[in-house]
Amino acid sequence: MSFEPKPTEFSVAYPAIMTEPEAAKFLRIGLTKLRELRRAELVPHNPKKPIRYIRESLLDWMKEQEVPVKKPDPAPPKSQAKRSTSYKPSHDKAALRAGILKR
Repeated sequence: MSFEPKPTEFSVAYPAIMTEPEAAKFLRIGLTKLRELRRAELVPHNPKKPIRYIRESLLDWMKEQEVPVKKPDPAPPKSQAKRSTSYKPSHDKAALRAGILKR
């Protein structure tokens, strides 16, 4: 069961200003999570009662939270990608100690 705020004259007249339930729905997070973020002062809000959020401030905050995309490292040249010809597989050290395998 989710809490749906009743549309009021305030929310219709000022669509850029949101209540806590409206802001949680806008951010697509739970109301409890939004309250945790507000109490930790991690999300922009108006601290006076009743708590209000400005849509543009929330959008700017979301943009600040974005992680930039990392560019993949270029592939090494084929001459460096070859495996060494002197590579030898390592044997089980416990078997070597027990004398089961010989070097």
